[in-house]
Amino acid sequence: MTLILIEVWSYVQIPVIWYLFKKLARRDVSGHMIAGTLIGAFLEFSTEPLWQYHFKITVYKHNTPLSVVTGWGVMFTLVVFLSEKLYCWFLKESTILPQDKRILFFDALGALLIGLPLETLGLKSGVWDYRNDILHWDWGIMPFFRMPYEALFGYTLLMLIAPTFVRYWEGVFSPVGSLFKGLILLEETEDQLSGSVAPSTSDAGDPSPLLP
Repeated sequence: MTLILIEVWSYVQIPVIWYLFKKLARRDVSGHMIAGTLIGAFLEFSTEPLWQYHFKITVYKHNTPLSVVTGWGVMFTLVVFLSEKLYCWFLKESTILPQDKRILFFDALGALLIGLPLETLGLKSGVWDYRNDILHWDWGIMPFFRMPYEALFGYTLLMLIAPTFVRYWEGVFSPVGSLFKGLILLEETEDQLSGSVAPSTSDAGDPSPLLP
């Protein structure tokens, strides 16, 4: 029963997280979710033999769940948001400075703060198991989290790349954001066109000035 509830939530969380960001943070994260899901698809499809999942709905080799693929999109959305907040708070910046390598540290930190609890929940609830017969990991297991140190190392390396990908492409993949930007551009174009047309002269009096 627990697995069923977790699987149901793994789908429900997508619109819930999107709505909460839109309502509370005034931020459209649909592009973040799509970009993160692309990374999740690559990860899950390329490493499928290494994990054994226990969800009902799968999309690849009767093992990889659809909600795990989309779950990466949700996780990367949370990681990017948290890492940017930590960056701005600790460094006293209003936004990420262009090509500032310090954001990589906060991406890794945000990933640990978000990923470790999720990893613990997934393992302890039986969502997946590691295929140790294939992995042969022998660095040991993290206390409490039950996460192999090799997995932690892999997470850290992943977070040096994935959040940057999400930030770069989220604008392209955001349908709402693209529509919003398109409306702004259309409005600016109309303002420019209307401003370039000189007003007509009045019937009784001096012509109106072209410029104020």
